[in-house]
Parts: sequence; structure tokens; C-alpha cells
Amino acid sequence: MQQRIKKAACYAALIYCSGAGLLFGMLRAAQQTRRTLYGGQPVMAQYTEAGSVSLGGGEWTLTPELPDLAEQADALGSKLPPCTAKCVLRALAYCETLADQTAEKLRGGSV
Repeated sequence: MQQRIKKAACYAALIYCSGAGLLFGMLRAAQQTRRTLYGGQPVMAQYTEAGSVSLGGGEWTLTPELPDLAEQADALGSKLPPCTAKCVLRALAYCETLADQTAEKLRGGSV
């Protein structure tokens, strides 16, 4: 019985070490591929200041056109009777401008 436990522990340790070695090898290969293809630039998606999404270290740039949710929420909120959903939709409609005003006040400017 004692020998079977030792044998099982050795097999478990061997499998763990093999898996860890494989994982670290894959990470190292991915790092080398990133260095080769993109010169160390980030490969994954990156959101830029201009509102666009950069993919592949700047190789592809997408500018998504998002609908103006504030106008849609305000229009939908005006059709609802007085309720919590109407308040939530109105808050959604004005949250972007309120966030801009708050950021401006925190920077020390006046609105």
C-alpha cells in the first residue's frame, strides 16, 4: 500500500511538472512570436484616445460608430409614465454630460 502511494505521488509530480513546462514553453513561444511580428508592441486590442480600437500593435484601426444612447433614452423616457424606469432612463440620458461636468470641476476648471 505504501509503495502504491509513493508511485501515485511520483506520477502526480511528473504530470504537474510536465504541464508547467508545457505552459511556460507556450508562453515563451508566444512572447517570441509577438517580438518577431510586432516588434514588442501590444498584440491585443487597445482603446485609443480618439475613440478608436487598435488591433495587432496598430496594424488595424477600427472606429466603431456607436448610436447616441442619450437621445434614445430621453425619447423613451418621455413616453413612460412616472416610474423608476423613467428616472433611470433620464439619468442614463444625462450621465455623459454630468460625467464631463464632474471631470471638469475636478480638474479645477469651471463649467
